[in-house]
Amino acid sequence: MKHSLKILATIILLIIFNSKSHAQYRSFILGIKAAPTISWMATNQNTYNSEGVKIGFDWGVAAEFYFTKNYALVTGLNFIYQGGKLSYDEEISSSLVRLDRDYRIRYLEIPAILKLKTNEIGDIRYFGQIGLGLGIRTSSLARDSYDLSGRSIMVDYYTIDGQTRLFRTSMIVGAGIEYPFDNNTALILGVNFNNGFSNVLKGKNNVNFLEHRAIPNFVELNIGIMF
Repeated sequence: MKHSLKILATIILLIIFNSKSHAQYRSFILGIKAAPTISWMATNQNTYNSEGVKIGFDWGVAAEFYFTKNYALVTGLNFIYQGGKLSYDEEISSSLVRLDRDYRIRYLEIPAILKLKTNEIGDIRYFGQIGLGLGIRTSSLARDSYDLSGRSIMVDYYTIDGQTRLFRTSMIVGAGIEYPFDNNTALILGVNFNNGFSNVLKGKNNVNFLEHRAIPNFVELNIGIMF
């Protein structure tokens, strides 16, 4: 993560000191966004398997601070509803079972993103962006299912805040288009990949004493309005 921060900071400084644009531009733009997501939890822990994706949703507000016409630093607040599925060996009622766990985790994320836009091509401006995200967990739930003594058991969603970490860090990479309605308002359509850096689980497995490990990732389709 430190290496990524240094690269991002270097890019920002190069753009600032090498920009020769003197065109008029708005230095601050505020907007809102909503995005359906596809999320999953990756794991490289022995005996742990990732078991597919979940459909989620996020929404938030974005603030863009322009230091030239085409380059901006973007931050804001994103409310993220994501999760994933894992399976692993666990001991329940003195029996070894294969536990399937479905996670629902909510985060309040604060991004720091460098956004680079083209000039108008027709009526559209294209952009790419790269940056970092810091997520603060607001709630975490799990639903468990397993077979015990020939019976299928399911435990509906319950709180597992004590088994998840408070913070999540990630790299955000994306691209999209801006379609202006007028001089002050634009429609934003884009796709972001939010690639997690950090393990979001805590504790150890009570069968093999391995650390619980999972890194959540998601892809989102952004729809927004900038004012």
